[in-house]
Amino acid sequence: MREELLQYLKNQTAFLNLDDLSELFTASKLAEIFKVKRNTVSQYLNQLTETGELVKINSRPVYYFHKGAFEKQFFVLKENHYESVRAIQTEQPMFGKEQELLSLLIGHDKSLKRVIEQIKAALNYPDGGLPVLINGESGTGKSYLVELIHHYCVQKELLPEDAPFITLNCAQYANNPELLTSNLFGSVKGSYTGADSDRKGAFEAADGGILFLDEVHRLNAEGQEKLFTYLDQGQIYRMGDTNHPITVHTRLFFATTEELTSNFLTTFIRRIPIQTTIPSLQQRGRNERLELIYSFLLNEQATIRRDLIISGQTLELLASGNFKGNIGELKNIIKVMTAKALSESEPDQPIKLTIYQLPEALLSMNHQSMQTALPAEILIHSDSRLDNLMLTNTQSQKRVEDSFAKMILAYQDAQGQLVDCQLKLKELVDQLFDYLLFETDRQQKHEMLLYLTQYVRETFRQMESAYQIKFNGNSVYAVGYYLFQRGAGRWLPEDPHIRELIRQLERQISEAYPASYHYVQRILEMCRPKIDIEISAMDRIVLTLYLKKADWIKEQGIAKAVIVAHGYATASSIANVANRFLENDIFESFDMPLDVTPQQIAEEILDYSENNDISNGLVILVDMGSLKEIYQYFPKQINVPIVIMNNVTTPLAIAIGENIKQQRTLNEIASKSAAEATFDWEIIYPEENRTKTLLTTCQTGIGTAAQICHLLEKSLPNSCELKIVPYEFRVLAEKKQEETVFSIYDVLGIIGTDDPQVAEIPYLSLEELISGDEQQVLTEWLAPVMTSEENQIFNTNVIRNFSLEKVIDSVTILDTDKVMSEIDLFMRDLELAGKIQLSNAKKLALYVHVSCLIERLIRNVPIETYDGYSDLYQCQKELLKNIKQAFSVIERDYSVTIPDSELAYIFDIVYKNTDSAMKDEEF
Repeated sequence: MREELLQYLKNQTAFLNLDDLSELFTASKLAEIFKVKRNTVSQYLNQLTETGELVKINSRPVYYFHKGAFEKQFFVLKENHYESVRAIQTEQPMFGKEQELLSLLIGHDKSLKRVIEQIKAALNYPDGGLPVLINGESGTGKSYLVELIHHYCVQKELLPEDAPFITLNCAQYANNPELLTSNLFGSVKGSYTGADSDRKGAFEAADGGILFLDEVHRLNAEGQEKLFTYLDQGQIYRMGDTNHPITVHTRLFFATTEELTSNFLTTFIRRIPIQTTIPSLQQRGRNERLELIYSFLLNEQATIRRDLIISGQTLELLASGNFKGNIGELKNIIKVMTAKALSESEPDQPIKLTIYQLPEALLSMNHQSMQTALPAEILIHSDSRLDNLMLTNTQSQKRVEDSFAKMILAYQDAQGQLVDCQLKLKELVDQLFDYLLFETDRQQKHEMLLYLTQYVRETFRQMESAYQIKFNGNSVYAVGYYLFQRGAGRWLPEDPHIRELIRQLERQISEAYPASYHYVQRILEMCRPKIDIEISAMDRIVLTLYLKKADWIKEQGIAKAVIVAHGYATASSIANVANRFLENDIFESFDMPLDVTPQQIAEEILDYSENNDISNGLVILVDMGSLKEIYQYFPKQINVPIVIMNNVTTPLAIAIGENIKQQRTLNEIASKSAAEATFDWEIIYPEENRTKTLLTTCQTGIGTAAQICHLLEKSLPNSCELKIVPYEFRVLAEKKQEETVFSIYDVLGIIGTDDPQVAEIPYLSLEELISGDEQQVLTEWLAPVMTSEENQIFNTNVIRNFSLEKVIDSVTILDTDKVMSEIDLFMRDLELAGKIQLSNAKKLALYVHVSCLIERLIRNVPIETYDGYSDLYQCQKELLKNIKQAFSVIERDYSVTIPDSELAYIFDIVYKNTDSAMKDEEF
C-alpha cells in the first residue's frame, strides 16, 4: 500500500497546481480511491513524509504530494513540512524555467528537439491533429514518448482528463488479418464463427483519445490497407458491416523499428504526414547519456533508500558504452549493477558501483586511452537532484537567470525609479555580456551558435535596410551569444509582484530609450520565428540596455562626440574600447559602407543632433579625408561649434575623451588631443607566405556556404593547415579580385553552387564534388598544402561527408528523405513537361538548390529579385510555365508559393549552358 500510494502521488504531482490544490492530494480522497480506512492512509502518508519522499502542508485540509516529482517539474524545496501553500511559494526562485511535460524528456532541447517540434506540430494541427509515425531502434523510448504525449495533451487541454489511451501491438496480428480487423475495428454479431454479439474494437475504444499501434511494421500489406479508410475519411466499418460507417475521433500514433522504404506500402506512408526518428543512444551527445545515467541512478537510490557511490571509471564506461538495446538496456544494466552492489554491501554503508558490477561485454568493448582523464566519483543521496549533477551544463543559463534577478532587485531597491538605478542596470548588463562573450566556451554547441548568429546577422541587415540605420558590428555576436546562452526555454517569474515590477521596468525603459527599444522589439520579432525562442520582457529590457549608446546621465557643460568611419564595425569598435577605457559613454559611433556619400553621413549626424544636446559643441572624428566635406551639408540653422578631426585612431579617441571629461574648450580639445595621440611606425614583412585557403559560396546566401565550409572542415586531416572560409556570392561576383580576401589569403579555389567568375581563381561546383566527377581537380588544388597521404585521407572523408543526403541534411532543417522524394517528383514532372533529360550534374544541383528554396519559402524569406526577369519571361514563357507546373506538388505539400524570381533561378540551373537547343518560336 505504501508503494502504491507513493507511485500514485508521484504521477499526480506532475499536474499539481499550488494555486488550486486538488482534493486528490488529501488523505480522505486517497482513502476513498484505494478503498481503505483514512487512518491507515494517514499513517502511511506521514511515514513517507518523515523519510523525505512526500511533502506535507498542514492546512485545512492537510495535503500531501511527491517531493521528487514536484522538484523535477517546478523547483527545489528546503523542507518536508509546511504550514501553508504560501510558505512553499516563498521558496520559489524569482525566475523559473517554464516547463511542460515534454520538457521532462532528457534531450528535449538537444537530440530530441526536432522530434518534439514535429510532434507538437502534429498535436496542435486543427481538427484532431495529424497521424504520427515514430521510427527508432528498440529501446530508444518510443512507447514512453507516446505515453508522455497522452499526458501532455491532457495538460494542454487538447484532450479531456478522462481521454482513453489504447495501445495495440501489431506483432500479434502479423499473420492474422481477420483477427486484426476484429480487434482494430470491432465486429458485428455473426461476422465470424463465435461472434454472438456486437463488439467494439480499438478504434472505438480510443474515441476521443489516443490510439497507439506499436510495431506497425509487422502489419502485412492487407493490414495496412485496412487503415486507409480511417486515414482518408476518419471513419471505420465494423467487421461484417460495410453499410454503416462509424465516425471516430482519435489521435493516431504508429511506432516501428524498421526502414520505412522496405516494410510499408508507399500509399500507407504517404498518408502519414509526420514521420520522425528517435536517435539511438549512441547518436545522442555525451551529456545526454550522462543525464540518463544520473536519472537511472536517482531512481535506484529512491527505490533502495541507500546512498550510492559510482566510480569515475564506471561512469565513463557507461557513458561511452555501445548498447544495442539503447536506453532500455542501459537502464537494466544499472538496475542489475545496483542489485549486485546491494547484496555485497555492508549495512548502513553507501553502496559502491564499480567496474566489478559491469557486464563483461561492456569491459571488452572499451577502447578508451589509459591516459584519458576520468571524472571524479559521484555520490547519489536522497537530496541529489539531476540539475545539480548536471550543473556544469547549465552554468550559462543560470548566469543569465541570476542577472535577471539582480536587475529586478536593483529596480525594486530604487523604488521603481529607473533614473535611480540605470547605472547599476547598465553595469549588470555589461557584466553579463562580458561573461557570455569572453568567459564561456565558444566551441561548445558550435553548430547551434553558428545557426543563431547567422539569423541574427540577417535580421540586422534587414533592420538596417528598413530603418536606414547602422548597428555596432559587435552587436551581432553579442545578441547571438545572448540568445544562445540563455537557452530555448521561456524564463518567467511566478510571483505576480515580480511580474508587475518587470512590466513597470519595461515601460520605463521603452519611454527612456524609445528608439533603441523599438529596434530591439523589431529584432526579436524578426528573429523569433527563425530560431524557435520564446521572447520575454526581460529579453527586451536587457537588449535595449545593451544596445543603447547615449549617456546614462545627462551631463552639463561638456561637448558631444561621434566617431564616423567606413567599414562594418570600425567606428563602433573604436568607440566601444574608448568608452570602456574612459568608464563613460563619451562616443557615439557611425559605421558607414564604403560607397556612402558625404551627404548621407551628414544626415546621420544631423539625426543624432536632433536627439542629443549638442549645445556645448560637437566633436566629429572621421577616418578619411573625404569625410571632412560633410560640414557643407549641415544646414545653416546649426548654430553650435563643430570640430572635425581626421584619421581617427583608438589613442586619438581616448585622448579626445579625456579632454572632453575635463570640460576643456573645443580648441583645447583639438590641439591637446592631436599632440597626445602621436604614433610610431614600422614596416614588418611576413616571414612566410599567406595562408592557403579555399572559399565556399552559394548564390542563395551565406548559410549554405557556411554549411559547405563545415563539411569540408570535417573532411580535413588534423595535420593540415588549410583554411576554409565561407563567403558571400554577391560580393565575390561584384568585386572579383579586388575583394579583400584575395589580399589576405592565398586562395586555391572556390567551391559552391554557382561560379562567381573570379579571374585566375579556379571553381568547382558542389554537384561535381558530390558526384565525384572532378575529384582529381580538388586533389591538384590541395597539392601545395597536403602530402599524398593527407590528400588520400581528405578524399576519403569528402566521399563520406559529401553524400547527397548529408549535404541536403546540412543545408536545411527539413526532413531530408521527404524533401528528396518531393524533388524527385518535381524533376520527373519537369522532364515530362519540357521533354528533356536532366543530366546527373543538373539533378544534383536541383537537389541542393530546391531543398534550400523550400526552406526559404517556409521561412518566408524568398529571393525576390532576378536581374533581367522581364526579358527572360518574354523569351521563355513556356519553359517558366513548365517549371511552375512541376513545382505545384511542392507548393501544395508545403503550403507555399514560388515567386517568379525563384522560378528564374531554377530556369538557369535547368537550361543554362544546356545541350538542348531552344525552339526558335519560344523567343
